[in-house]
Amino acid sequence: MAANIDSIDNVDINDSIVTKRILAMAQGSEAKILVVDDDEMTLALISDLLQAGGFKVRRATNGAEALRILDKEWFPVILTDWQMPVMSGLELTKRLRAKGVTDTYVIMLTALESGLDYEQAYEAGVDDYLTKKLPDIELFARIHAAFCTLNLRRSLQEARTALAGKTAS
Repeated sequence: MAANIDSIDNVDINDSIVTKRILAMAQGSEAKILVVDDDEMTLALISDLLQAGGFKVRRATNGAEALRILDKEWFPVILTDWQMPVMSGLELTKRLRAKGVTDTYVIMLTALESGLDYEQAYEAGVDDYLTKKLPDIELFARIHAAFCTLNLRRSLQEARTALAGKTAS
């Protein structure tokens, strides 16, 4: 994410109202994020930024490595690059969705920004699509939206389960 990552030395990200709201929203699920990118510097910058914001971060350098991690551990949010060797972020998302994984919010963070790219990503099952030019605060806002969405999905599932139990009685 070489483009517009702000230096975390200038700002105490833990004092940010957005960070506090995200961590509060994450209470329904663990505040864990899997970051997938083949560029080591980008991976380090994003991971450090998220860790400074209070998240537990795990790293993977391609989609295949991410799938191996996801076979052993669940993450509520995946932040993935699109273009990577071995397996792209798009293929990672397709495989997750083909397995029926719906309780993980996938954010594509990429340099690709044509309309066709957006369309392909959403068709593959990506929940949100961001370009690497975004400011840190927007990334945190989108992660906040991810946890809000996950909490709404969980509430809806619980309501459906409760309703099904009442109609079965």
